[in-house]
Amino acid sequence: MTHASALDVLDQLADESGNYLEVLDEGSMTVEIGRHAAGEAVPKNPHTEDELYYVVAGTGKVRVGDDVHAVEPGDTVFVERGLEHDFFDIEEDLVTLVVFADSSHPSSYAIRE
Repeated sequence: MTHASALDVLDQLADESGNYLEVLDEGSMTVEIGRHAAGEAVPKNPHTEDELYYVVAGTGKVRVGDDVHAVEPGDTVFVERGLEHDFFDIEEDLVTLVVFADSSHPSSYAIRE
């Protein structure tokens, strides 16, 4: 069993300069906390594994392929591997729990800004 405190990682993220910090890495699954400031746009960033975003806090919009949706706390967004996606029109600081799953190349998602 692996136990991690997402809240502790979120506190660490506040002290760092990046937008993402890893919560845990268990081979075929990696979990991160992401934070993006209001007014910021998150670049399109396709990956080689499926992703699941859970919106913890904040509001904005997400584009997955050609689909656009408003997001708010409690929303879940699935992104199929290889599909371009981005968050934009962020109105309130956006905090997401990001799960990367089923990757044969665990480091392939390391292409961050």
